[in-house]
Amino acid sequence: MTVHEVDGGTEHPVVMGDPTHRTGDAGAAPRPLSAERRPWGRRPRRWVDVAIGVVLLGLGAVGALRWYDSTAYLVVVLQTAGPFVVVGLGLLAVATLVLRRWWMLVPVVAVLAVAVAVAAPAFRATSSPKADRDLTVMSANVWIGSANAAQLMDAVRFHSVDVLVLTEATPAILRRLDAEGAADYFNQREGVARSGTYTGTMVLSRFPLSVRSPGTDPTVEGTRSVQPELDVTAPEGTVRLKVAHPTAPLQGDTVEWRAGLRALQSWKQQLDGDELLVMAGDFNAGFGHPGFRDLADGLDDAQRTDGQGWVRTWPFAGNRLPAFVQLDHLLSRGLTVVDAGQVAYNRADHAAVWASYHLPTR
Repeated sequence: MTVHEVDGGTEHPVVMGDPTHRTGDAGAAPRPLSAERRPWGRRPRRWVDVAIGVVLLGLGAVGALRWYDSTAYLVVVLQTAGPFVVVGLGLLAVATLVLRRWWMLVPVVAVLAVAVAVAAPAFRATSSPKADRDLTVMSANVWIGSANAAQLMDAVRFHSVDVLVLTEATPAILRRLDAEGAADYFNQREGVARSGTYTGTMVLSRFPLSVRSPGTDPTVEGTRSVQPELDVTAPEGTVRLKVAHPTAPLQGDTVEWRAGLRALQSWKQQLDGDELLVMAGDFNAGFGHPGFRDLADGLDDAQRTDGQGWVRTWPFAGNRLPAFVQLDHLLSRGLTVVDAGQVAYNRADHAAVWASYHLPTR
């Protein structure tokens, strides 16, 4: 219903029931309800922006730790969280888009783009699956000799493994492997098996082995674990093999852990640049750790070369957490990666990693 008000001789039409009209307020212009009195005003939206900003800063800070070389225990642990940072930033971008917080979307997408660029190389395959398989190497942490020997030998046969590297090797696991046919399958073995400790290492091979260094001096190796250095003489050529097993970065042991990676880096720098090389073992580190990236620089990680992306080899048995980080690696130089993969087996907290290589014609 429309009525007319008279204001100074001028009639103004007024719609009855209009919430913008205030009766009894002579001479005042009609005004809308203020934003502060609306149920969805600006203040709740500001809190959404703040929450997005806080989450973004947190994820960005954790992701940036990959460039901070430190032995602080919390830093070392958080450096393994890179994949979670990428996933978290992706979810944050979706939430920002759904909430239509357009100006917050810009920094979120920018940080996400950096994270994706860092993660992308792990998904880009440069292996050569059609090349001949001249040498297949498997590295398995047998959890102080408790691993299921039958399952491990099944994996060895299935993948036609030529060289099997065993970290945390004990006399008991060697006996169980031999009972499952390892003594007939492998005719060569070198290393030291130790009871009741994680420091033993054995290398089993179908090809001749010659020892360059037993790797038993902790002052040289930077770790109490045995890290032998061997020549593997395959029909197509000789490959230098170095076993790696730095101390795990447990609380109180991170300085020793970093010293072990540094010792391996020093060993690598002394090599002839033309020599065929495989470094295999439980490195107790991944690409989120600057010390491991320094060590892996110039070498091919088999799983990354095969474009397998987020590889997870730890933790498995005996842990409530699902596997989320790759600690076991096969690094090579001068060899062509043909194929690679992982094998989980019972009564071990690591999955084994394996890779098949093509040797260059010389």
